[in-house]
Amino acid sequence: MVRLSPIIGASSALLFASSAAAFRDTSPLLAWSSTPNEALNEASSEVTTGAIAADAVFGSLPSVGCDWDVVMVVHMDEANTDNAQLHQSHVAGLTLPYESSKADLHIPFLVRPERKSLDTSVEDWAKQCGAELVDEYTPSVTGGRTFVYYNAEHGDVALPSGLPEKHLVVLVGTRDLTKRQFDEEIPFEAENEAEEEVATEAPVKVAAPGNGTTAPGNGTDGSYPDYFDIFTTPLITALLVSFGLLLPILLFGIYSLAGIQVPPRMMEIGKSLSVNKDRKDQ
Repeated sequence: MVRLSPIIGASSALLFASSAAAFRDTSPLLAWSSTPNEALNEASSEVTTGAIAADAVFGSLPSVGCDWDVVMVVHMDEANTDNAQLHQSHVAGLTLPYESSKADLHIPFLVRPERKSLDTSVEDWAKQCGAELVDEYTPSVTGGRTFVYYNAEHGDVALPSGLPEKHLVVLVGTRDLTKRQFDEEIPFEAENEAEEEVATEAPVKVAAPGNGTTAPGNGTDGSYPDYFDIFTTPLITALLVSFGLLLPILLFGIYSLAGIQVPPRMMEIGKSLSVNKDRKDQ
């Protein structure tokens, strides 16, 4: 039988390294014993970080022993409680049988406390102690041990009347992690289906060049797909600006060059130079 205290010590050390993610999906565990219990005291002394793996703690609950006539294990399932889930911050507002500060064992952050794991542990614990497992307490006629296992739907934990002097009360929050994982997978699967639909769409056909007709399977409008659209809005704007500014400047320059004339005096000088050259040649 694996003892509770070594499990708590090892889990505390392991989760200390990843404390940033350790407080997700957590619930507290509190245990009150009407009589001193060595296993609970040892386990309480091993709690250092407050964040401990739930499966390890649930699996070692039977190691606490069978020192009580009645063991009440009260879970608050997130699917059936008004608070959606039991968190350490909710403890102060709950109606508890005893003060939380007087708990013999208090683990503030029990990581991923799955309901199925707790069910199995309580059943094994009751079987080990030879106790009757019920969901509502009634005094035993034969004087045998009784394990009361039920869900506190409204977040209040009240002790029934007629409890024997030796009793243990355990309070813990639980949740159905399989349902939560299923809910998280739904949008992921929907996203994958959308991506598959896009990937399986028929490729867009481009119009055959030179004939003004469309290629097979491209529809009747002859339009190009977006990635073949050459004349985009920025390009058209640039062309309009270029032609609107550069073309008038170019035309004005050509017109100015065409209107240049040689002054008459320059013509006379040119003629006199030509006559002088002819005389020298003679």
